[in-house]
Amino acid sequence: MSKKSGANIIAIGGICVALATASLYFASFVPGVELTLYAASSIFVAVMVEEKGLGGGLMVYAGAAILAFILMPGKLGILPFVFFFGIYPLIKFYAERIKNIPAQFAVKIGCFCIVFFVAYIFFKEMFFEGITLPGKLPGVVIAAGGILMFVVYDYILTMLIKLYRRRVKGQKGDFKLSNKEKV
Repeated sequence: MSKKSGANIIAIGGICVALATASLYFASFVPGVELTLYAASSIFVAVMVEEKGLGGGLMVYAGAAILAFILMPGKLGILPFVFFFGIYPLIKFYAERIKNIPAQFAVKIGCFCIVFFVAYIFFKEMFFEGITLPGKLPGVVIAAGGILMFVVYDYILTMLIKLYRRRVKGQKGDFKLSNKEKV
């Protein structure tokens, strides 16, 4: 496989930033599919991790977060990207370097649980003080549902990365992100 030129990588990075920002922007206007659009924004960070490693992924993450902050009317709308969806492909990059599959999932689910717990505590106190969930579901049930949705999200992201490798990069192989860390 040929090495990509600097201009090519910059172009791919710019496209990834633009598409991630567009996903975040539409998430603030299209009701009912916000979570899907936040998840879609993470795909573009994962693409750049595939192309340029962790450093490239960090650049797309930072660029999309800054651009979304400037462009989006509701600044709270970028919080899911900033605190989870944007950084998850970077976490996935490191977690999938672990050879033990159960340990990979433990790291991924552990990171999700930390973000979920902090967000739950923070937003419950700030925004949802007077809101009760139907049937007053216990926190454990809500957390279990969140973990289940996270596992589905991780699986779909993995399949999309695999599709990217096959269709764009012409590779065959496993589900892992690139093992070469290029910072």
